[in-house]
Amino acid sequence: MATNRIVTGQYVTLDQTPGSLADRVLGQLIDNIVIIAYSVVIYFVVYENNLIQQLDNNTYTTLMLVLYLPVIFYHPLMELLHHGQSVGKTVLHTRVVNADGTSPTLGGYLLRFILSPIDLLGLGLVSIVLTQRGQRLGDLAAGTMVVKTKAPYIALPDYSYTMEGYVPTYAEAAELSLNQAELIHRVLGYNKPDRPDLVNRLALKMQQTLGIVPQGGTQEQFLATMLNDYGYYCSTIEA
Repeated sequence: MATNRIVTGQYVTLDQTPGSLADRVLGQLIDNIVIIAYSVVIYFVVYENNLIQQLDNNTYTTLMLVLYLPVIFYHPLMELLHHGQSVGKTVLHTRVVNADGTSPTLGGYLLRFILSPIDLLGLGLVSIVLTQRGQRLGDLAAGTMVVKTKAPYIALPDYSYTMEGYVPTYAEAAELSLNQAELIHRVLGYNKPDRPDLVNRLALKMQQTLGIVPQGGTQEQFLATMLNDYGYYCSTIEA
């Protein structure tokens, strides 16, 4: 299955491997065993104590509902409280994450759960096999995926500032915010007909705002140098 590649705001590349179909199926089987075991324990506790005879109907119904809530909401509860992992996912070393590598919200976990009955019809298996990230329908709707929990491959992209002995050109690059650096990155990667105009306008704006005198080269080279210098200064900040 293809590796999911994520580029963070700091331009660090993260590679995460989607869980295989076997991981998903075996993980679900383990979770089903846990759910059945819990249900059997609850049944015998209620049966052995003859609670159905001791409690009135409303109290008994309420008690059973509370006791079986962990069964009904097993997956969203476990995944929310255990960093995207149920018992089965823990055993198979997988977890639920957003497609961008971040942790899902409660809404994301619930949306996956709500759509799980559709996936149980067999559509989920088909979707896992056919999608690049191995996503079932609930994952597609929630923007999530199941990945292996092994440490992701992390690599710095091929920017000049990663080279040994790099010397920054513009000290003013240290004053850039992350949003400004991301804007430079987006403009340099822009490929529409008006790209030259955007590059020129952004370069002039930064030169005026930061009081920079370009050290030769084109406006595009200026922006690329600013981005590299920004990356260099960020990499020298002590944690």
